[in-house]
Amino acid sequence: MKIEEIQQQCETLSNEQLFLVVNNKRLYTEKIVRVAYQEIKKRGLSKQEVKEIEKVQARQSRIITGDIYEDIYFWEKVGFFSLGIFRLMSALLLRDYKKKGFVLKVRQAQYYILLGVAFLFIAAFLGQHFHSFSTGMIIWVSGFLSSHLFNKYYFKAATIKRLEARSVDPDLK
Repeated sequence: MKIEEIQQQCETLSNEQLFLVVNNKRLYTEKIVRVAYQEIKKRGLSKQEVKEIEKVQARQSRIITGDIYEDIYFWEKVGFFSLGIFRLMSALLLRDYKKKGFVLKVRQAQYYILLGVAFLFIAAFLGQHFHSFSTGMIIWVSGFLSSHLFNKYYFKAATIKRLEARSVDPDLK
């Protein structure tokens, strides 16, 4: 695309659209961002206009655009609960979910990682206190079952409700 074509397109964009281009540099080529920035300077916006545009865009940036309904599979729950101590492996899986836009899956994975590690420490402490490996295992498995039930009957629904509130523009309510 030639510079002249980019300039013509930028001239037709609103101030808000130009700021979106400049503030989301990773989505556009360097050439497009530079031309958009030059167009903003050329328009000579006041500080008040710039603040208002930034305020609107900050509110829009809190809006969730990913998939908020896709649940993680049971075996993924077991895996995150069990492998939470292996931070690198968990981080790679979470990165994949984030790239694909699975917002609920990310929240659930973080939930299972946190509770898995917490119950592992509790199980290790109590297992050592009672001098019994099987006591520790029973506590850890019970921790997973209680975490799973809590997720199924409360956490998932509450998370979806919060994400739905952030998925819709608050001005439209």
